[in-house]
Amino acid sequence: MDKKNKIINFIKGLIVIATAVTIVIGLSKILVLKSEDGINQFDAFYKQPENSIDVLFSGSSKVYCDISTGALWDQYGIASFDLGGAEAPAWVSYYQIKEALRTQRPKVICYEVSVAAMFNFEYQKNSWASDNSYGMKWNSNRIDQLKVNSTDSDFKLRLNPFNIIHGRYKDLNENDFTNVRNTVNYKGFDPRENVMELERPVLCDESECTPCAEKDEEYIRKICALGREEGIPVLLFASPDSLDDAEERINNYIGMIAEDEGVEFIDFNRRYDELGLDFATDMADTDHLNYSGNLKYATLLGKMLKERFDLPDRRGDERYVSWEWDAALQRAERTDLEIMNAKSITDVMNLTGSHHLVFAIMDDKAVIFENNRQVDSQQISESGDPKFRMVYRNGDDTFLFTEGTYKYGRTCILYINDTEYWETLDNIAFVYDTMRHEFVRYLFF
Repeated sequence: MDKKNKIINFIKGLIVIATAVTIVIGLSKILVLKSEDGINQFDAFYKQPENSIDVLFSGSSKVYCDISTGALWDQYGIASFDLGGAEAPAWVSYYQIKEALRTQRPKVICYEVSVAAMFNFEYQKNSWASDNSYGMKWNSNRIDQLKVNSTDSDFKLRLNPFNIIHGRYKDLNENDFTNVRNTVNYKGFDPRENVMELERPVLCDESECTPCAEKDEEYIRKICALGREEGIPVLLFASPDSLDDAEERINNYIGMIAEDEGVEFIDFNRRYDELGLDFATDMADTDHLNYSGNLKYATLLGKMLKERFDLPDRRGDERYVSWEWDAALQRAERTDLEIMNAKSITDVMNLTGSHHLVFAIMDDKAVIFENNRQVDSQQISESGDPKFRMVYRNGDDTFLFTEGTYKYGRTCILYINDTEYWETLDNIAFVYDTMRHEFVRYLFF
């Protein structure tokens, strides 16, 4: 009987431990930062069909801010993925690539090298180190990456994510429970919308070189060696940038590393004219391209990838429908940006398409448009009695467009599910994107 009780108690103990581990893992998924600086990329990466990614991009934010996976798909049918991390040095990228190769066999690994020229550090600070590792599954790659990216004391601290994120419960929001990026349709791209006017850099001669840090060189060479071991070509490249001579001399040195390793190096800073890059319109900041720069970059980058590697055009292949969704969402984001910058209701209506709803006050009428087609309207009385009230549903979204009274007087109010938007009762248009499930803007005209 004692033996039986011991067995029962042992099993109960295992159940308690298993339950505790499950809770810890679940809580860590909720509490960990939901950022496009490495975590969301890995969350989505693990959802990709096995051996579906043809081009794997790895590196720092210059990967996921600069390389439009949707534009590469639209123009060339390239099935790519941006698996980058904020300020991720070569040793972080090395372990991220190793992790990626557990489920994917890309036709080329493209490593963006600029971080070696931009920064000189042995280890990353907590915020970026956690973003670059906590999206990875618990395995040797995650542990080894944390170890090589941390001092001994930081490694012990970072190994348990609750040491870093234990206070996050105070900052939780809806996105922590319903992360919109946590889907197979997301391919890692996180664009920048800003426009920063910059001077075009004047570059030093390609023969002028300055060695990068030893640790950077060690792991750049390891990335090249990993590709050889796996039988996968490696391409080293530097994204276009507003860089200085010191950074460009390090890029030149990395070109020498590439030659020594027998891999190709493409410095897109030497191809501004070929890109058609305009530093007055195409940069979001000194380090990253914006939407217009993204499209120009994708055009040349995709062309060069197609010329150098055996990359199939996956458009029309049912297995790759998630790439079409990714491209469609990126097209919608670009259109929404244009709508945000529109100056008139005519411009707004010309830009809206099948994934937009427009709620407008026009010519004393409350009007709802879907796909530029009027679907409902009500006359607005001068006295406000009776008040207009219009309910409209689109998929899972419910809209209430109604008249109300605030201290400023008569207003029109748009309720999107549980969120309220309101403005004075005048010529105004509210625009909603039904594909991205996001409010775009309101516009007076």
